[in-house]
Amino acid sequence: MTRLELTLSAAPAGALDLSPLQPAALAALSLERIRRLKLHHGTRTASVGDLFAVNGEPGGAIALRGITPACFGIGRGMAGGRIEVSGHGGQELGREMSAGEIHLRGSAGDGLALGLRGGLVRVKGNAGARVGGAVPGAVHGMKGGTVIVDGDIGERGGERLRRGLIIVGGDCGPYLADRMVAGTIAVFGAAGNNVGLGMRRGTLLLAHPPEVLPTTFNPCGNFELMFVPVFARHVGEFDRNYARKLAAFATAQRWCGDMAHGGKGEILLPVS
Repeated sequence: MTRLELTLSAAPAGALDLSPLQPAALAALSLERIRRLKLHHGTRTASVGDLFAVNGEPGGAIALRGITPACFGIGRGMAGGRIEVSGHGGQELGREMSAGEIHLRGSAGDGLALGLRGGLVRVKGNAGARVGGAVPGAVHGMKGGTVIVDGDIGERGGERLRRGLIIVGGDCGPYLADRMVAGTIAVFGAAGNNVGLGMRRGTLLLAHPPEVLPTTFNPCGNFELMFVPVFARHVGEFDRNYARKLAAFATAQRWCGDMAHGGKGEILLPVS
């Protein structure tokens, strides 16, 4: 796959919107035409060539180098291709993406994969609040696709999640799966307080039991879960390490809730 490389020349003086830099939009353009493209930069616009060193060959992939927290909107509405980011992913990485892959070597700000509809977003570092949450004005959050964060995430991860998979290798902040409608979230670090409040359906797999589960969740006993090997094979398509860790859930304690909202959701805790 041919790859276009864009290396940020200097730290932006203001917020820099990188949402126009997508593989499908740039694939048919020459390097000179790409250098002349305008980006919103604070209250002004600036050309790509003034901000980035542009090299490589346009095609199915873009590499963004030296990205800082002042950048935002990477991969917004992306419908295919691959974006590789080194540095800080900024705010709202992968917002409303429907297909393709984004791979970040670094950490991301708030709003990672807001309203995600498909594709894969992979973060090697940490992420901020509302991973896979809802865009402003939307009823539901993430509606499909896969998000993998190897580090920690902030509060309200999976807020109003409707469909899809979120995997967190580290810890998560409070209010995980707040008002979750469906989908799957697996956390291999520690979970914060108020897990699953308002949860209607879906599955949370928590490798470490929270100190306190909401009183609206009821214990339902220990179960041998036949779906775990199938689920692990699916996860293994993205990461074999997480697939191996899922073996701990072959026998799990099941908690059902939120009973105040129908009680059809579940929290699974591994039984050693």
